[in-house]
This record gives sequence, C-alpha cells and structure tokens, in this order.
Amino acid sequence: MSPASTADPIKGLTLAVLGVLILTPDTLLMRMVGADPWTILFWRGLLMTVGYIGLLGVRYRSGCFSAMMATGKLGAAVTILFAINTILFVIAVDTTTVANTLVIMSAAPLFAAVIGRIALGERPPIRTWIAIAIAMLGIAVIVADGLTVGTWIGDLVALAAAIALGGHFVLVRAARPVDMMPAVGLSGVLVAVMSLVVADSLALTPVQFGWMALLALLILPISFGLLTMAPIYLSAAEVGLVVLLETVLGPLWVWLVLGEEPGEYALVGGAVVITALVMNFVLKRRSLPADPAPEAPR
Repeated sequence: MSPASTADPIKGLTLAVLGVLILTPDTLLMRMVGADPWTILFWRGLLMTVGYIGLLGVRYRSGCFSAMMATGKLGAAVTILFAINTILFVIAVDTTTVANTLVIMSAAPLFAAVIGRIALGERPPIRTWIAIAIAMLGIAVIVADGLTVGTWIGDLVALAAAIALGGHFVLVRAARPVDMMPAVGLSGVLVAVMSLVVADSLALTPVQFGWMALLALLILPISFGLLTMAPIYLSAAEVGLVVLLETVLGPLWVWLVLGEEPGEYALVGGAVVITALVMNFVLKRRSLPADPAPEAPR
C-alpha cells in the first residue's frame, strides 16, 4: 500500500462508522452475560483472540504469521496498550459510577488529538477541536441526570483508560500502512492471562457463554478490526470522535431489548453528539478537493 493510498478520509470514515455500528450491542450483551467483571474479561479476551485468528485466517490465509510479524515493535506496543485499555475500562466501571466513567472516557478523542500532535506532528483543524468540545458536552448532558461522585481511584483509572484509547489510535496511525489487526487480536491473550490470575471463578452458564461467544467471537473481532484499519486513512482524533457514537447508540439496544427507556437527557445529549460528528465530517468533505471532471471524448 503506497502512502498516497492512505490519504482516503472517506474510506477511513466508512470503516470507523461500520466498526462502531457493529460494536453498539457490546453493552447489551455484557448486561445479558451478567457475570463478575474479571470473569467477563477472561472470556472476552480469550474468545476475542480466537475470533481474530479466524478473521485473519480468512483475510491472510497462509500469510497470517507473516502479517503478525510485520507489525513489529509498534505492534507489540499496540497489543499492550489495547489490553491495558480493556482492563482499565472494566475496572473503572467496577470502582466508580458508569456515569463518571463515560464522561471521562469521552475525553479519548482529545487525548488522541494531543498525542497525535506531539508524536506525529498532525494538526487537527479547528473544526475537529470544536467537534470534540461539542461531543464531550453532549456526553456530559447524557449522564447529567444521574451523575454522582465516584471514588477518586476509579476516576483516575477511567482517565488512564481514556489516555490509553487515544494512544492506541495514534499508534495505529503511526504504523500505517501496516495492518495492526494481528496486534489487537493478541491483546486478548494478555487480558485473559491477567484475568485468570485475579478472577475468583471462570464459570458461565450455557446461556451466558452463548451471549459471550456472540460478543467475543464475532462482534468484537469484526468491529475492532474495522476500527483498527480506520486510522490508516483518517486522523486518530477523528476516529476517536466516531467511537463516541457507541456511547449514544449502545443504550438504545438496551432500551429495545431490555426495556430500559432512555431519559430526556440521554436523547438530548445523543442529538448533540451526533450533530457534532455530522458537522465535523460534512465540513471535512467540503474541504476535500473535488474530483477532476472527466475529459470529453474526442
């Protein structure tokens, strides 16, 4: 893949949006599994790795090992950072309120923009900074109705998770055009090993295991695979912005399946987030050079 082929923001946007849309049932399925967080982390990590092996097998066939080796040192960093983000997010939810965690995690695009500016020299345009600020305001509105003070340790853990997620997108961006999907797949092994040490029990009922298999074998590999490819074509900050859609759309699945109706704050805040995302990418599309007109036949 040539450097020129990586300058395709529309392709990056498409990959990111598809990845987030596939990821949105994540919260619902976690609720339906209903197990201890460390038990969920173990099976989530282990089965996600198995799912990635299947996905990479379809994509690369006999070249899977070569694709994994091609990730190099940056791939090792992606593996470690993505595993850290996964574990920190679950710990944050367990040690502080979900509302606090969501508000703090909404800062991930901001961290991606800052880290990308320092590490890669990327300068997000003013419209992206404005969109980040508006989106964070929208998420704050979503949780304002039930926002309570969580433990300061949990809040710090959520902050670390947001930084790790922003850094993950920057690392994938820095590695382009090398595919970092194998590195993300290997992160599940680290998550499973750490959870195995901490978890009191790994037992799941057949129904619980079925929901977990749907999530970790199918949904997570496909969604994170698409989200891992998106920063090749789109800035880390803008990929982080798209990921905020999961915060808005995820509760809708819970509403449709479990009947937990979102309140007015959730609807207003969700509209603000979506407006910010649409505004950013409409302006981005207008800033792209127009396709050259085809030459008239001679």
